[in-house]
Amino acid sequence: MKFEEINPRHKEFFRMLPQDWEEIIGVIWDKVKATSTIYAIVEEGSIIAGGIVFTEKLPEMTQFELKKGQPYFDLGYGYIGFLWVAENRRNEQLGSKWLSLLKQQDQKQGFWLTIEEVGLKKFYEKNGFKTIAESEDKENIEWLCVYEPEIK
Repeated sequence: MKFEEINPRHKEFFRMLPQDWEEIIGVIWDKVKATSTIYAIVEEGSIIAGGIVFTEKLPEMTQFELKKGQPYFDLGYGYIGFLWVAENRRNEQLGSKWLSLLKQQDQKQGFWLTIEEVGLKKFYEKNGFKTIAESEDKENIEWLCVYEPEIK
Protein backbone atom coordinates (compact mmCIF):
# COMPACT_ATOMS: atom_id res chain seq x y z
CA MET A 1 0.00 0.00 0.00
CA LYS A 2 1.31 3.44 -0.96
CA PHE A 3 0.01 6.93 -0.22
CA GLU A 4 0.65 9.17 -3.18
CA GLU A 5 -0.41 12.24 -5.10
CA ILE A 6 -2.42 11.13 -8.13
CA ASN A 7 -3.48 14.31 -9.96
CA PRO A 8 -2.50 12.79 -13.34
CA ARG A 9 -4.91 9.91 -12.60
CA HIS A 10 -7.76 12.22 -11.58
CA LYS A 11 -10.28 10.68 -14.00
CA GLU A 12 -9.69 7.25 -12.52
CA PHE A 13 -10.35 8.61 -9.03
CA PHE A 14 -13.44 10.54 -10.15
CA ARG A 15 -14.93 7.36 -11.67
CA MET A 16 -14.90 5.62 -8.28
CA LEU A 17 -16.92 8.43 -6.63
CA PRO A 18 -20.71 8.44 -6.32
CA GLN A 19 -22.20 9.78 -9.56
CA ASP A 20 -23.33 13.11 -8.08
CA TRP A 21 -19.85 13.72 -6.64
CA GLU A 22 -18.23 12.72 -9.93
CA GLU A 23 -20.40 15.22 -11.79
CA ILE A 24 -19.61 18.05 -9.33
CA ILE A 25 -15.83 17.60 -9.34
CA GLY A 26 -15.75 16.83 -13.06
CA VAL A 27 -17.32 20.22 -13.84
CA ILE A 28 -15.05 22.27 -11.57
CA TRP A 29 -11.76 20.34 -11.81
CA ASP A 30 -10.20 22.50 -14.55
CA LYS A 31 -10.89 25.60 -12.42
CA VAL A 32 -9.43 24.18 -9.19
CA LYS A 33 -6.74 21.69 -10.23
CA ALA A 34 -3.89 24.20 -9.91
CA THR A 35 -4.63 24.67 -6.21
CA SER A 36 -5.78 21.13 -5.40
CA THR A 37 -4.09 17.81 -4.78
CA ILE A 38 -5.65 14.37 -4.98
CA TYR A 39 -4.06 11.92 -2.55
CA ALA A 40 -4.80 8.22 -2.72
CA ILE A 41 -4.00 4.94 -1.11
CA VAL A 42 -2.87 2.77 -3.99
CA GLU A 43 -2.52 -0.99 -3.81
CA GLU A 44 -1.13 -3.05 -6.69
CA GLY A 45 -1.66 -0.07 -9.00
CA SER A 46 -5.33 0.42 -8.06
CA ILE A 47 -6.76 3.35 -6.15
CA ILE A 48 -8.58 1.95 -3.11
CA ALA A 49 -9.19 5.22 -1.23
CA GLY A 50 -8.66 8.87 -1.95
CA GLY A 51 -9.58 12.44 -1.32
CA ILE A 52 -8.79 15.95 -2.45
CA VAL A 53 -7.11 18.76 -0.52
CA PHE A 54 -8.07 22.21 -1.77
CA THR A 55 -6.14 25.34 -0.85
CA GLU A 56 -8.63 27.86 -2.23
CA LYS A 57 -12.41 28.16 -2.16
CA LEU A 58 -14.45 26.12 -4.58
CA PRO A 59 -17.09 27.49 -6.94
CA GLU A 60 -19.73 25.19 -5.41
CA MET A 61 -19.27 26.14 -1.74
CA THR A 62 -22.28 26.95 0.39
CA GLN A 63 -22.67 30.25 2.23
CA PHE A 64 -21.97 28.38 5.47
CA GLU A 65 -18.72 26.98 4.08
CA LEU A 66 -17.64 30.36 2.76
CA LYS A 67 -18.46 32.23 5.95
CA LYS A 68 -17.12 29.71 8.47
CA GLY A 69 -14.35 28.18 6.37
CA GLN A 70 -12.66 31.22 4.82
CA PRO A 71 -10.76 32.02 8.05
CA TYR A 72 -9.16 28.57 7.83
CA PHE A 73 -8.14 29.12 4.21
CA ASP A 74 -6.66 32.43 5.41
CA LEU A 75 -4.61 30.47 8.01
CA GLY A 76 -3.33 28.15 5.28
CA TYR A 77 -5.46 25.15 6.25
CA GLY A 78 -6.36 22.71 3.51
CA TYR A 79 -10.00 21.90 2.79
CA ILE A 80 -10.63 18.16 2.52
CA GLY A 81 -13.28 17.09 0.06
CA PHE A 82 -14.44 14.02 -1.81
CA LEU A 83 -12.91 11.54 0.65
CA TRP A 84 -13.99 8.13 -0.60
CA VAL A 85 -13.15 4.47 -0.10
CA ALA A 86 -13.77 1.90 -2.83
CA GLU A 87 -17.00 -0.01 -2.15
CA ASN A 88 -15.20 -3.37 -2.11
CA ARG A 89 -12.70 -2.11 0.50
CA ARG A 90 -15.12 -0.81 3.13
CA ASN A 91 -14.69 -1.74 6.82
CA GLU A 92 -10.89 -1.84 6.54
CA GLN A 93 -10.36 1.55 8.26
CA LEU A 94 -9.02 3.01 4.99
CA GLY A 95 -10.73 6.39 5.53
CA SER A 96 -8.97 6.74 8.88
CA LYS A 97 -5.71 5.52 7.34
CA TRP A 98 -6.01 8.10 4.55
CA LEU A 99 -6.50 10.91 7.10
CA SER A 100 -3.60 9.67 9.20
CA LEU A 101 -1.25 9.46 6.22
CA LEU A 102 -2.32 12.93 5.06
CA LYS A 103 -1.58 14.43 8.49
CA GLN A 104 1.81 12.67 8.63
CA GLN A 105 2.95 14.34 5.39
CA ASP A 106 3.24 17.71 7.14
CA GLN A 107 2.65 17.69 10.86
CA LYS A 108 2.27 21.47 10.87
CA GLN A 109 -0.60 21.44 8.38
CA GLY A 110 -4.17 22.04 9.54
CA PHE A 111 -7.28 20.88 7.71
CA TRP A 112 -10.98 21.64 7.70
CA LEU A 113 -14.04 20.15 6.07
CA THR A 114 -17.81 20.22 6.18
CA ILE A 115 -20.19 17.33 6.56
CA GLU A 116 -23.91 16.96 6.00
CA GLU A 117 -24.46 13.62 7.75
CA VAL A 118 -24.54 13.50 11.54
CA GLY A 119 -23.02 10.00 11.45
CA LEU A 120 -19.82 11.38 9.94
CA LYS A 121 -19.20 13.62 12.97
CA LYS A 122 -18.17 10.63 15.07
CA PHE A 123 -15.84 9.38 12.31
CA TYR A 124 -14.02 12.70 11.96
CA GLU A 125 -13.89 13.32 15.71
CA LYS A 126 -12.33 9.86 16.13
CA ASN A 127 -9.70 11.04 13.62
CA GLY A 128 -8.73 14.19 15.51
CA PHE A 129 -11.18 16.74 14.10
CA LYS A 130 -13.32 18.99 16.28
CA THR A 131 -16.80 20.04 15.25
CA ILE A 132 -16.77 23.80 15.72
CA ALA A 133 -19.81 25.16 13.88
CA GLU A 134 -23.29 24.11 12.80
CA SER A 135 -25.30 25.79 10.07
CA GLU A 136 -28.50 27.60 10.94
CA ASP A 137 -30.35 26.05 7.99
CA LYS A 138 -32.06 23.07 9.66
CA GLU A 139 -33.39 21.85 6.27
CA ASN A 140 -29.83 21.35 4.92
CA ILE A 141 -27.73 21.13 8.05
CA GLU A 142 -23.94 21.25 7.80
CA TRP A 143 -21.17 21.00 10.36
CA LEU A 144 -17.67 22.45 10.07
CA CYS A 145 -14.90 20.26 11.45
CA VAL A 146 -11.30 21.33 11.98
CA TYR A 147 -8.07 19.45 12.54
CA GLU A 148 -5.53 21.55 14.42
CA PRO A 149 -1.93 20.37 13.91
CA GLU A 150 -0.09 19.22 17.02
CA ILE A 151 3.09 20.99 15.87
CA LYS A 152 2.69 24.62 14.83
